[in-house]
Amino acid sequence: MSALIFLLRHGIAADPSPKMSDAERALTADGVLKTAAVGRGLAELRVAPDVVLSSPLRRAQETAHLVAEILNPTVTVEIYPPLAPGHSPEDVLKGLHAFRRSGQLLMVGHQPDLGILASYLLTGTTSLVPLPFKKAGAAAFSVGGVPPRAAATLEWFLTPTQLRAIGGKRR
Repeated sequence: MSALIFLLRHGIAADPSPKMSDAERALTADGVLKTAAVGRGLAELRVAPDVVLSSPLRRAQETAHLVAEILNPTVTVEIYPPLAPGHSPEDVLKGLHAFRRSGQLLMVGHQPDLGILASYLLTGTTSLVPLPFKKAGAAAFSVGGVPPRAAATLEWFLTPTQLRAIGGKRR
């Protein structure tokens, strides 16, 4: 069954601080506003995930919940530990068997891991075409099934500025 996989980097988060762990960094107020605008852009592109997976880090979870509420309020955001920084693309894809019936899968994570995962989806290697995801940037990939067993096709790769502009359009 063919599917779409969307990769979304978390929105703008608080700067690192000795007073909190990296995992606790939350979206800033500006990050919330800009990420919501990105969500509206994704909605204009007809992104409607039936599964939303998030890194366990707070900024990714907040991004996932915010965007999921815009795109499909009935979907539950699931914490997916392989989306935390430092996991290999093989680790991320290995656990996707549970979501094999998904038609649209949204994964929220971190850079450079998402860029490396994108390269792996497209070429089977982590370094040939790593995509430079900006905060709240996103990409869409067509795959033959979940988890993908062959190279994906890149449908689009958009910056947050582009997504916000798309979301600003009214019908």
